[in-house]
Amino acid sequence: MDEHALTINTIRDGPVCSLILRGDLDLFEIAGFLEHAARVIDDQTERLVLDLAGVTFLDCAGVRALMIATRLTPAGCPVIIRAVSPEVSRVLELLGLDLESIREPGPGQELPTGLWDRAISQQELAPVEPGDLDLDA
Repeated sequence: MDEHALTINTIRDGPVCSLILRGDLDLFEIAGFLEHAARVIDDQTERLVLDLAGVTFLDCAGVRALMIATRLTPAGCPVIIRAVSPEVSRVLELLGLDLESIREPGPGQELPTGLWDRAISQQELAPVEPGDLDLDA
């Protein structure tokens, strides 16, 4: 197994769902992370704990995946991020984020500064057609 591959251990203690991540949370690993989170976070979850002590690499896609995972929780469910590795802390610092910024705003909430300054909804993105790309330029 690749030493950087993401592994996720889930611990369920009644209404508390803990996800313990180890390895890289990057563009190549986010799909598996989000699929796992969607399977284990349900309407019975009253608290989500993300343990990031074992995360050895985090990129912007990984930060976004963490934000998306927090949206899978029921309304009012607190998300606790604990045991942040130095690598995660450094990325958050470079992005101008703190642990509170990981929780993506819900409907009607104001977008925080930093990563979300230029947020664009999917509806605002125009589809790209193959002829739109001039690869010879």
